[in-house]
Amino acid sequence: MSKPTSKKSAAESSSAPDVSPSASPSDARVTHWLLAIICFLSGASVMVIEISANRLLAPYFGNSIYTWTALIGVVLIALSGGAWLGGVLADKIGRVDLLAKLLAGAAVLTMLIPAFATWFSPEISTKGLIAGPVFISLFLFALPAILLGAVSPASVRFYSMVNQDRQVGHAAGVISMLGSLGSFVGTFLSGFFLLSAFGVKAIFIGTGALLLVLALIAFWMARKPALHQAGASAVIAVAGLIGFFVEAPVSAEVVHRETSFYHQITVEEPKNFPGARLLKLDNTMEGGMRVSDGSLILDYQHFWRLALLNEDLKIHRALFIGAGAFGMPEEVSRVVPGSHVDVVEIDPAVISVGRRFFKLDEHPNVHAHASDARRYLRASEGNYDLIFGDAYSGRQHIPSHLVTREFFEEVKSNLSPNGVFLMNVISASQGEKAELLSAIMGTLRKVFPHVEVFAVGGGTDMQNLILLGSKQSWKPWLEDKYRTPGSIESRMVVRRLLERQLPIEGPILTDDLNPVEAIVARQLLRWSNAE
Repeated sequence: MSKPTSKKSAAESSSAPDVSPSASPSDARVTHWLLAIICFLSGASVMVIEISANRLLAPYFGNSIYTWTALIGVVLIALSGGAWLGGVLADKIGRVDLLAKLLAGAAVLTMLIPAFATWFSPEISTKGLIAGPVFISLFLFALPAILLGAVSPASVRFYSMVNQDRQVGHAAGVISMLGSLGSFVGTFLSGFFLLSAFGVKAIFIGTGALLLVLALIAFWMARKPALHQAGASAVIAVAGLIGFFVEAPVSAEVVHRETSFYHQITVEEPKNFPGARLLKLDNTMEGGMRVSDGSLILDYQHFWRLALLNEDLKIHRALFIGAGAFGMPEEVSRVVPGSHVDVVEIDPAVISVGRRFFKLDEHPNVHAHASDARRYLRASEGNYDLIFGDAYSGRQHIPSHLVTREFFEEVKSNLSPNGVFLMNVISASQGEKAELLSAIMGTLRKVFPHVEVFAVGGGTDMQNLILLGSKQSWKPWLEDKYRTPGSIESRMVVRRLLERQLPIEGPILTDDLNPVEAIVARQLLRWSNAE
């Protein structure tokens, strides 16, 4: 006599998972492989979204430590929440179509990210240096990251169910490994290929399309009818079209705009500055010139002429670290006939823009090199009479390896015996806002026996400061010579800060210990609060 079926058994059979514990070995292998592919590619998608997100946000929020911190922090929290949610849903639902729904939702949200960024980033960017990046990261990336974070624990559950939960540890290890490997591939793929080969919008649309394919695989595994798959595909396709066709309004002042591996590059001709052409990298104005003759338009650019004050120094070779808009190196080639001028610029796209819009091809003595400054200096033949450091992105970002004692030593070794090093830094000259000047000045003095500081705008508040480092004293050229009032030379000399006008030297920045990002972040925050 057979035993009656209990209510519990009946309920279990009526809601049996579509990943059958009694599947044949061949079916089990197929299921395992498909789950492995889903976890691997969803892990890669997370990192593609995260790394590409910085390029999406930089034009509005800058490429600062605050933007990166907000972005990474929000994504990590979202992935943590997604891991918890995926485990709960997998135990509660126990069907593979859960994976399909998670992936389809992530696909829709990912494809909408470019459109949402265009619509809302300008408004949110007014919320401040910290709140702005946090809010936009929460708004754009939290939900897709939560859904993708739920994929892994749900996959562990389904992977182990195929083997009747006899190898839960094995399932967890395999899925965790594949997710991590996928993240590794997504990171390298983004950093070494995608961002240099495709626009940011295309990357998000393509990632959404990949997630759609994974969702369709999961629907197929769940044996859902074609209607489910067609409906999900239609919704995602609409989201993709919205994300692709929504464009940010472009000002009539914009002559050219492109997104490179490093920046969003914008060339503008502002109506309130007739005859001028400006170069912007992300949200920072990096330089400019007059379109008619290439003459300089920014005050700090004229300070390369400090090198001309030294009558013992003849400029035969000059090096500019950071291209700006190529105005200074081009002027050197005009003012000093026969001089050889090198420019090292890390972004090849900036060099291309210089050739198209900033007269670089009209100056055969100016030679542009796409490289990192320190790599270039190590391979350089040196003997420069002037080296000008201008690789710092306005007030928001300083490449940390270009302000250390080791870097300044490399600069010094590449100077001629009478050569001079000049660098442009944005900082206050006194008070707590002078922390950046204090650190860089103190570090520079550990390498160069003679250091001078010039406040381009005058006063003590945040502004362009020009630091001069030399092996010999410049006081004879700054104190003992008569300069015609109103001349460029006179205007530069009167901006010199005396020792009593300078801050106390700060910590020495080295390749081993270098808090310059934190210093810049504090400076930005103080500046924001003051405004």
